[in-house]
Amino acid sequence: MKFFYVLFLIPSILCAQKKPSFKIVGNSSFYNEQNLLIQGGVFSGIFSYNDFNFESDKVDTLHNPYKLLQVQRNKFTMAGTQKYPHPFSISYYDAEKNMGISSYFFFIDSGKVNIEVNDLTSNKNLGNRINSKSNKEYQHLKKLYSNSVDTLTGLIHDLKAKQKTIKRYIIQRPNSYVALWDMVIDYAINKSYRNDIDLRILLKNARLLSPTIKKSRTYQALVKSINQYLKLSSGKMFPNILFDSLEIVEEKKFPNIPLNTSDSLIPIIKKNKFTLLDFWFSYCKPCIEQFPRYKDIYALNRNNGFEIIGVSVDRKEDEMNWQKAIQKNNLNWPQYLDRNGITAQQLNIQSFPTNYLLDSNGKILKKNISLEDLEIFLKKNLY
Repeated sequence: MKFFYVLFLIPSILCAQKKPSFKIVGNSSFYNEQNLLIQGGVFSGIFSYNDFNFESDKVDTLHNPYKLLQVQRNKFTMAGTQKYPHPFSISYYDAEKNMGISSYFFFIDSGKVNIEVNDLTSNKNLGNRINSKSNKEYQHLKKLYSNSVDTLTGLIHDLKAKQKTIKRYIIQRPNSYVALWDMVIDYAINKSYRNDIDLRILLKNARLLSPTIKKSRTYQALVKSINQYLKLSSGKMFPNILFDSLEIVEEKKFPNIPLNTSDSLIPIIKKNKFTLLDFWFSYCKPCIEQFPRYKDIYALNRNNGFEIIGVSVDRKEDEMNWQKAIQKNNLNWPQYLDRNGITAQQLNIQSFPTNYLLDSNGKILKKNISLEDLEIFLKKNLY
């Protein structure tokens, strides 16, 4: 009897461990014979939000949740497995305009879902046949906070009102993966949270979710990411980055740039009253656009206790472009390369440019201070 009992249990255990499968069936006459891109969950950086896999795919969907779709005879399909509902979106890259266009998010459960992809520049909806339970819930939730969010762009014009709506919703539905993902989308994708107070409210709302939701990879990544972010808020001490673990430009190529492979952050900032730590990369247009003003500010204040430290997160294959950017813009403050953004990821820096204004003890005085506010601050505190 025991022998047959064990045989009976083995299939049950295997079924319990297997993730539910899903299949997306797409129609698109507009993008026929072209490539589309499907994204699931969140491109996460150092924190892993996703718990799904595309079928027969070796891609690491934890950190690279993308898959290329070939539209043939107006159709495409994509299958996979997921531990719990995830948001997905469809994108198209227009090479002529050098621009990507994405659909609105849609949620899928297990089983099959049908989508219709029309011209994404004018229609980001994917048809009315997405009848999954989680997607219906998502549409309902969006209606609840529609007064505080632009339903076309997704931009939040009243964050506090939306936070209150989400709080009420989670209290009523603490087992909602949709509510969890809605907070993740606002935080990790839309970058809607601009200050520590709003982030702490987000954390409080998240902690209202059920114990089951809190065990999910998505919840744990969200909480860890926010807590890491709050460690680098104003008034906190900036960690001592060891610059000898970063690649530094060679002196013969870059005269006038101080070089020392044994440098670390704290000894450098102790030499100055204030230090601006600027994270950037060579293809970042907003990063490059700030350099002329930085040069003026640096020239005016460098001999009075102010320093700038540039840290680029360029990839290994873009190092030459990084060097050219330094030369072209004549950047004469210390420049370091955090190759592939490893240190930036550890600090949970996900958008660029990002800057920190530090005092001589490494205390963070301001995060992402504007050029105008930086000029006012230095004029008031250096002279």
